[in-house]
Amino acid sequence: RSSDLLIRKDDTSKVKEGEDAKKKTYAALVWSETPVSESNLATLSATKDLKILQKTPLRVLHRRVLMTRPRTIFSMTATPTKDDSHHFKLILTTQAGTYIKEFVHGDMGRTQPNLKTLLNGRDVDILSLDVQAIDIDWPPPVQ
Repeated sequence: RSSDLLIRKDDTSKVKEGEDAKKKTYAALVWSETPVSESNLATLSATKDLKILQKTPLRVLHRRVLMTRPRTIFSMTATPTKDDSHHFKLILTTQAGTYIKEFVHGDMGRTQPNLKTLLNGRDVDILSLDVQAIDIDWPPPVQ
């Protein structure tokens, strides 16, 4: 039963430790101002271990320290939607702590490179974002 699970303080610290080493997988619906070709999607899907630099995003700057954080996009898979050629689905596996929304639209140049730059300056935005998986050893074994 879930009520039998007791979480100790040292268990919560295990979740926090090594946060930068964890991987997260997201599914995003992305909109593009101009049509996106199969070639564009293939280029994104072929991108592996992309190193990016992210300044603290404007949307969280009031609660986070201003700094530049190196992050890694381990993989991306871009597929067309049935709606039209202006929308596509993007599955990303990233280093934990990566600001996904800002990676997509660039946050006014504060994330480099970003999806906009990878698509040759095409205006893009994120319409939805869902966490698909978190690579973490949790919960601890019950004894």
